[in-house]
Amino acid sequence: MHWFALICALFTPLVAGCELVVRFENYAAQSRLDSTLKWHGLDVDFARALLDEAGCDYQFINVPWARALKMLADGEIDMVLSVTRTPEREQFAYFIGPQRMETIVFAMNQLRPYSMQTLADLFKLPVPVAVQKGAFYGHVFNEMLLREQSKAESQRFIYVADNQRKLSLLKHGRIAGFLEEKFNVLYQSQHNPDFAQITVSPLVVNREPVYYALSKQSVSAKDRRLLAAAFERLQHSGRLKQILAKYGLD
Repeated sequence: MHWFALICALFTPLVAGCELVVRFENYAAQSRLDSTLKWHGLDVDFARALLDEAGCDYQFINVPWARALKMLADGEIDMVLSVTRTPEREQFAYFIGPQRMETIVFAMNQLRPYSMQTLADLFKLPVPVAVQKGAFYGHVFNEMLLREQSKAESQRFIYVADNQRKLSLLKHGRIAGFLEEKFNVLYQSQHNPDFAQITVSPLVVNREPVYYALSKQSVSAKDRRLLAAAFERLQHSGRLKQILAKYGLD
């Protein structure tokens, strides 16, 4: 019986494990590369917790936001974190979560501050506001933005491909400010000299849950079930709350 079991084990084909390519961007507290090219940050901790719990192998790559969503849709990457769930994105991605809550605010130069009371005030500024390509800032704001863009000569908003571009535009007075995750702005203001003069308006542009997003093109149904089950275990164990607490988001 012992030899029979050994022979069966030797000739049983190995089942391929879960292997995922995960996108991050070297920016702020969500994900950043250190001098040894190792990843750290809030979303990095969330990714490792889920993938380790599921028993998956993984590779982290550095990709700007807008390109990452296109790559996710095409199956060139498998996972993106902190993604708002929208009908458009549900066409190409599965969602696990929610991962956490995201708060979008207006960041501006404290030497050139603007008073903001409502979303409409963002559409009345004397210079443009920078928004990131492919980003979602809430249904109300996005609808207002679409109406603004339908105007023939509207130049109230500038689309940028990455975070460094909007910092450069703000520094040179080309924009009034930019929309950003509040957590990132507060972290950067304490750790990044480029944010030394940046402050946050009290106006909340949007607040809603964000999720782990998995590519429908590249992530199998089996792996999706594996990851969903791992997420449930992390939730019940309190591990996700521990990650949030580590970054002062509990």
